[in-house]
Amino acid sequence: MQSDEQLYELSAKELAESPRQGLLIKCMANSDGDENRGKALYIKTRVEEMKEEIREGLRKQQAEEKEAMKKAMKEAEEKSEVFTRAEIGIYTFAVGFILIIFIMIAFN
Repeated sequence: MQSDEQLYELSAKELAESPRQGLLIKCMANSDGDENRGKALYIKTRVEEMKEEIREGLRKQQAEEKEAMKKAMKEAEEKSEVFTRAEIGIYTFAVGFILIIFIMIAFN
């Protein structure tokens, strides 16, 4: 994630070059027409919006990665490339049983 400082720089540049007019007017109105306070409020508001956009992007990316993982696991299961829980249980039991037999033979 970008640092706060970078987000403040981006929002200040946006304000100087091409501010969102509706937001700028809202911020001026909320600062009782004080231009400096209005600009500061614009920057603060935009930084918070950008942070939320970044968070939402991360949530979306994580959801997409999770869905891709589920799809890959399902495809692997269909191709019998992964073991099911039941198969893992059977193999674990078999290995344990074989180990017990070897231990009994070794100590007799």
